Amino acid sequence: MKKSWWKIVAVILLVYTFIGGILFEVPRLEIVNESIRGLYFHVPMWFGMIVMFLISTIYSIKYLKNPSTHNDIYSVEFANTGLTFGLLGIVTGMIWANYTWGSPWHGDPKQNGAAIAILVYLAYFVLRGSLENQEQ
Repeated sequence: MKKSWWKIVAVILLVYTFIGGILFEVPRLEIVNESIRGLYFHVPMWFGMIVMFLISTIYSIKYLKNPSTHNDIYSVEFANTGLTFGLLGIVTGMIWANYTWGSPWHGDPKQNGAAIAILVYLAYFVLRGSLENQEQ
């Protein structure tokens, strides 16, 4: 129990955020109305993506300095998690943009940058998979 306290805290925070995103009072703005509730989920996914990709990069650099299976696995799994957050962020952002701007892809530089980051990491996984197949 002492080692998993952070998991319990994480679950409590997720439940609080979910309930808060649905029930808490939000500002009544002309364009966004109730769609602003999506920001409770959308923005943390972007921050999660950025943090996971940063940690993946750190473990990749560690792997280049000291090739070990531990560093490689951590790098890949943080990239997997970051990619999941990124895809969920893109989808929730497109839903919000459709209600706010009338179009799911408005061409905002942040949207384009996030899409490029996701494409780069997808290419990373394709290259990694092909290298693993060559080693076998």
